[in-house]
Amino acid sequence: MLRRHRTTARSILLALLVAGSLAGPSAASAAVPKLAFPVVGPVSYTNDFGDPRGSGWHQGNDLMGKRRQPVVAAEPGRVTIYRGSSRAGCMLYLYGASGTVYYYIHLNDDLTKRDDNRATDCRVGVAYAPGLKSGMRVRAGHLIGFLGNSGDARGIQPHLHFEVRPNGGRPVNPYRHLGNADRLLFARPLGADQVKLDLMGKVVKTTQETFSMKVNRVGVTTSASRSSKRWLGRTITLAHTEETVWKRKLADGTMVPASTAKAKPGERVTVWTPWFKPLLRTQRAKPGILTAERVRLRGEG
Repeated sequence: MLRRHRTTARSILLALLVAGSLAGPSAASAAVPKLAFPVVGPVSYTNDFGDPRGSGWHQGNDLMGKRRQPVVAAEPGRVTIYRGSSRAGCMLYLYGASGTVYYYIHLNDDLTKRDDNRATDCRVGVAYAPGLKSGMRVRAGHLIGFLGNSGDARGIQPHLHFEVRPNGGRPVNPYRHLGNADRLLFARPLGADQVKLDLMGKVVKTTQETFSMKVNRVGVTTSASRSSKRWLGRTITLAHTEETVWKRKLADGTMVPASTAKAKPGERVTVWTPWFKPLLRTQRAKPGILTAERVRLRGEG
């Protein structure tokens, strides 16, 4: 959504550069590492790099989602916070370890679930992750901000304008890198060495060793805090063991013993994990990486 003014000659030159970028991957683009997808949860986006924007052109991809979806570091690096640009709104730069610089633009500046501020209000805990400071070093998958529509995106659907600039130079098309990026189940809170999850959703399939569910809410607990976000449609497969505790909550609130064999596809379920280290490996949540410590089924069984 970010717009920049250009002179006519400059616009022509930039149009030629964009055309070259769209023709195929450049050496600079090829140097961009495999990324962690910068937004956790479902988003929609198109290959809109190079599209006209006012007197300029679109220098990134817009990832359309819901207000306050977690925004994470795409690779390890150092962050710099910028507060209150009239066009970009709340934004930050991530200076990646690879030399690539990432622009995160239009972060949240609203205190409720809708546009409630007339002026840009870029705060830690609102636009930026709790505890985030300029100059701080982060790892890929660390929570750094929240999706919004600040700046000249005000009044339209919340989204992240995401730019990729190899070696801090001109932007390249992020589309291919986003398509190859690792999608994460949850964002790693800053300063957290151990977390546990509570997952709400519906049963998909069970076996003697695994439990698959469609997740619509993820709660992340650390030793100091707990956060919960509701999204739709991520299916994951957890391991379960002889130590996993299965219960069923009946309509009258009674809790009775249950088992994997009694889980019905489509029924509501809550799963709790044990404490674990929040690394990219566990954030990706590939089949069997996470383990169910407790499972609570809902229904008569």
